[in-house]
Amino acid sequence: MKKLTHQHYLAIGGMIIVLVFSFFTYFHNYQNPPNLFWDENYFIASAYKYINGSFFMEPHPPLGKLLIAAGELIFKPNVKLATTSFINTDYIKDIPAGFSFVGMRFFPALTATLSAGLFYLILLLILKNPVLAGLFSGLYLFDNALIVHSRGAMLDSIQIFFFLATLTWFFYLIERKKYTLRHYLILGILIGLALSVKLNSWILLLLIPICFYFEVKQKKIKVWELISIAIDRVFIVTILILIIFLGTYYLHIRLANKVVNNNYYEATEPYKKILNQKKTSNLINAPLMIRDQILFIPHYEKGVPVYDACKADENGSQPWTWPFGNKTINYRWDKSGDKVRYLYLQANPIIWGTGILSIIFSVVLLLSKLIFGLKIKDKRLYQILMIILSLYCAYMFSILTLKRVMYLYHYFLPLLLSLISSGALFSYFYHDQIIKRKWLIYGGASFFVIVVFLCFIIFSPFTYYQSLTTAQFQLRNWFSWWHLKSI
Repeated sequence: MKKLTHQHYLAIGGMIIVLVFSFFTYFHNYQNPPNLFWDENYFIASAYKYINGSFFMEPHPPLGKLLIAAGELIFKPNVKLATTSFINTDYIKDIPAGFSFVGMRFFPALTATLSAGLFYLILLLILKNPVLAGLFSGLYLFDNALIVHSRGAMLDSIQIFFFLATLTWFFYLIERKKYTLRHYLILGILIGLALSVKLNSWILLLLIPICFYFEVKQKKIKVWELISIAIDRVFIVTILILIIFLGTYYLHIRLANKVVNNNYYEATEPYKKILNQKKTSNLINAPLMIRDQILFIPHYEKGVPVYDACKADENGSQPWTWPFGNKTINYRWDKSGDKVRYLYLQANPIIWGTGILSIIFSVVLLLSKLIFGLKIKDKRLYQILMIILSLYCAYMFSILTLKRVMYLYHYFLPLLLSLISSGALFSYFYHDQIIKRKWLIYGGASFFVIVVFLCFIIFSPFTYYQSLTTAQFQLRNWFSWWHLKSI
């Protein structure tokens, strides 16, 4: 067993500090407000269908909703309340008096809290500096939009957890040069888990060929061995991803198999027959049932409206405007006298601005090398920056091809990539000063995090449902493209 060094103690201490901050920003008092907001109306209905075994189809893979339901089963805070109406609808309009969100929001809030530790680990692997990794973790810890959305019974924080877990493992592999089949298997499992929550996790699939590229470089594999090894890697990882992905669907069809009010959704006649004969547990029927469940996704997507800028209550926004925080969404509000409590999807502008500047600088760095032959200061960090940039661009380009309306929180995954990039860029540009431990570098980074925190405090009433007067609201209405509107 290796003896722990000073750097190890610093890294452990940094992790503890990050998780403590994350507990207070993401997890503490997550059950409030005790009201439905945004897509909780849909996902809580889905969770109760699992709990009651009611058949349904959904436009998202099952894992996130299964975990939401698991939280309710663990705590059982609403067993004495009349919740049977939840299984008769896909959209809950009202909840019974005294309904508790402790169970429903538990796993979204918990995974969001733990994601701070994963974000820190990614930065630690990239920067190899516990202090800077801890400081730049503030970009995750104090973003108002990430926090407010993650404290609801929704899928994104669960997806982000598996997304960051996959990135953590990937950076561990390329930093430690671990490329055995076992390491690829774990990568496949993590990608499969992320895809089993939301399909826009697909960009993680790009990590497989990137990882293989680094393996080939390290081992100097001969050409005639290359194809054989590539087939092995791709085949095994693909099989594992499919096992995880299809396995969650199989769990879904086993748990949700009792048809309510003759609602078969878009099930085909053979699927209806299986449901009526109560043969969903038969593995022979699984491929047909899973196929129908997956085909419901494109069917649902066809019914989603397109973005309409002329629509008065349009909450959607264009993807190219997301890095600037357009457009905020008023999740709920409650007026009392001259004060109003708001729950707003409001970005921390310092954090989001840092993210898009990091992407711009990464593009400039790439073009400077390609066009002007700029000498690379740190090849390792440059490669990492280009990997992050590739993932970011792949996501954004794919989103731009979609015709359906999209929302600000669909930017969370590329946002996180841009924030990781900011730490790598800082280390790239100030590499020599960091090595020499110049106090000005650490002082500057610390000052920046303090500014980020103060900005978080300014917008925290939108995050934690706190009362504001109209004048106080307008003090926070910094940019017209946010579309903040006081009540």
